[in-house]
Parts: sequence; structure tokens; C-alpha cells
Amino acid sequence: MARKIYEKDSAYSALRHLVDWSIKHSYRKVEVHGEENLPTDGALLLTPNHCNTLMDALVMLRAYKGSTVFGARADIFNNPFLAKIMYFLRILPMVRQRDGLRNVLKNKDTQEVIVETLENGVRFCMFPEGKHRTMHSLQVLGKGAFRAALAANEKFGSERPIYIVPVGIEYGDYFRYRSTSLVNYGKAINVTEFVKTLDVENDVQMIEPLRKELSARMSGLMTFIPDDENYEAKWALLKMLSIAGTKKGYGDYGTGLYEGMLRNREIAQDIEKALEGKPEKMAEILEEVKEFEAKRKKKGISTYAFKKKSNPVLSAIGKGFAALLGLPYFLFSAITSLPMWGVSELIRGKVKDKAFRNTVGFGVKLVMTVLLGIIYTVLAFCLAPWWLAIALLALWLPSYSYFYDYVEGCRRWFSDLRLLSNKKLWKKFKGIVKDFKKL
Repeated sequence: MARKIYEKDSAYSALRHLVDWSIKHSYRKVEVHGEENLPTDGALLLTPNHCNTLMDALVMLRAYKGSTVFGARADIFNNPFLAKIMYFLRILPMVRQRDGLRNVLKNKDTQEVIVETLENGVRFCMFPEGKHRTMHSLQVLGKGAFRAALAANEKFGSERPIYIVPVGIEYGDYFRYRSTSLVNYGKAINVTEFVKTLDVENDVQMIEPLRKELSARMSGLMTFIPDDENYEAKWALLKMLSIAGTKKGYGDYGTGLYEGMLRNREIAQDIEKALEGKPEKMAEILEEVKEFEAKRKKKGISTYAFKKKSNPVLSAIGKGFAALLGLPYFLFSAITSLPMWGVSELIRGKVKDKAFRNTVGFGVKLVMTVLLGIIYTVLAFCLAPWWLAIALLALWLPSYSYFYDYVEGCRRWFSDLRLLSNKKLWKKFKGIVKDFKKL
């Protein structure tokens, strides 16, 4: 008898430990917030925003030690071999409208499995936006999550409630490996109670109010910027204001990822208020931001270089000294992890969708850690005393992550040095911040 997708599997459990470790070390800092919002008395259908391809599912997986079944776009399952792998990884095919009406009908079978999964006490996670987009906004939510929740409610809602849990996922950078990731659980929607308040005749009429409610809750769990023609300029301005700390309050939340998200939300709201109250002046500021961004990128200067420092020269010297101290281990890391970062960079360079590049970095780390680990272990214990072999392996284990951290550190150091010789750009940054502060 075939194993159910939600049932325990020893091979999956063994792999899960390695995957969780690899996910954690794909980021400099990971944080999970709002776990107290997860109900314990019913079935949970998790609905995160979808902004960073497979990494969204992976950070959701790491955020919870128990079992979770996921949904993914159905075209991945067209290859029978891949379909078996996906099923082993507890991932179900989710057909979208763009896949055609005939294929959409297949969702009925998937929905039955989702309901059975929820009924057996296992969480199901699906991305209601349907496709990823590297933006701090939300796309229109699809109907799949609501149909599954309503089907589960019809089958066993009288026994225990069905919850849709909104989730906000936020990254320090969508494209840079070893950035930061935040998973933020919001207040759950009790679907069982929610439908009782609706005066409607069928499930189709129930979906729209559920969609509006979920969209509102999801947008409150992340840095939210309305998607319009000024999105890029507003996001760039937000980062500038966050770094500058334009008024008391922006820098008072704390240093955690969740606190940083709250700070960014406040700034985003202030930008929208300014756009509404003084649209002409804000239009001028946003144009200045666009010009600033073009020059900054051309000069290869990071936004973080504009963070206020008591003494920029000493700060640059300090970063240079730190780079010098870390150079020996960097050389060790660069050599011993060359097969990993070399393969990763080779593949990443050929990926057209930049959002998939971090997924590539994770995948290479996962596979090559096992392969190189076996090779290096055999070589170390054959060619060196046991104590030296253990020491070398301990030094090698974090080398892949350290390699990227060191490169990023040097990038920011060089960026600081470039800014020191570009007073005009620094003046423009302060001018934009000052103009916004006057509004």
C-alpha cells in the first residue's frame, strides 16, 4: 500500500535534518515571529506571500519542526521522475488557471489530498499568489486556498475548526546569498466561524470576503508598498530613510528582523501619506531618488555605505583591518569550498530569473556538503592524525558560508571607500532625506 504524503517516512526525516541545517546557514540571520498566533485546536492551512521562489517554502519548512505538506505549481510535475521526487518531499501539484481548464479540473484530486492531510493533523502550506515576484507587495490571491479550506470545513468542520493562517515572509535581499530571512505568523482566520457570519448561498460567494480578509492580514505582516509606477523609487527612498533614521522612532524599534520590518512599515506608510498630502513635492523627491539610484549603482556604492558613522575614515580602516585578519581563513575557505562556490556561481550565472539564484546556492550547498564531506573525511583521516583530521573538517564545514560572508564584507568595504571620494553623491543623499523630513 502506497504511503500517504503526510505519513512519517524515515528517509524523509533523515534528509529533513540536513535540509534544515542548510536552510539556516543559507542566511546570516533567520527569525521566526508570531508563533503564539498558531491555533492548537484545529487544522492549519498556511498562506505565505511568494517573493523568492523555492526559498519561500524552505524558510517555511525550517520555521516549524513538525510535518508540513506543500503545494507547488503543477508544471514541475510533468516529468514523472521529478513528480516522484516532489511527492517524496511532500509537495503536491497546484494547477493554475493559466494551465488550462482541463488541467484545472485535476485540482479536485489534489484538494481531496489536502483535506485528508489537514484532517490527519498535518499542516498544509500553499502560496495563494500563485507565482513569485521579488517585490514588497501582494498580487491578487487565487482561489485554491479558500476552496481547500471550505472543503475541509464541510468535511470535518463540525469536529474541529479550520484555520487559514496568514504569513509574511521578508528577506534582507532577494538576490544575495547569505542575507536574512523573517517568517512572521499573523492572526489566523477561523474559517469555520467566518462562514457562519456570511449570508450567502454557496462556496463561490464565500471566497471573495475570505480573500479580502486574508489579503488585508497578509499585507500587515510585511513591509508593504503599493505596486504602482513609483514602486522602485519608493522602495529606494524607504531604504534611504531607514538607514538615515529621519526622525525619532524609525531607529527605536530594536535590532531584530521583526523590529526592522515594523520600522520599514512605518516609513512606507509615511511615504504614502506624503504622496497623498503633497503629491507635487513628492514627485520631485522621487525623481531625485531615481537619479540618485542611477548614479549610486553606476559607481558601485551600496546603500548601506550611507549609514551615518561617527568617523567614516576610521570605519573604513576598521573594515580593512577586519578583512586583513579574516584573509587567511578566507583563502582556506576559497580553496576547500571551491567545488561548491565554483559550481554555484557557474549555474547562477546562467539562471535568467535572478530570484532563483539563491535557490541554486542552497541546492549546491545541500548536495555538495554531502559529497565533499565524504571525500574530505576519507582524505583527512587517511593522510593526517585523527585530531588534525577532525580540526580540518570542523574548519571546512562553515567555509562555504564564510566565503560569501567575506566577499560581501569586502564589497561593502570597497563601497565605503568609493563613497569617501564621492562627496557629491553623499550630499545628494542627505539632501533627499532632508527634503522628505520637511514634508
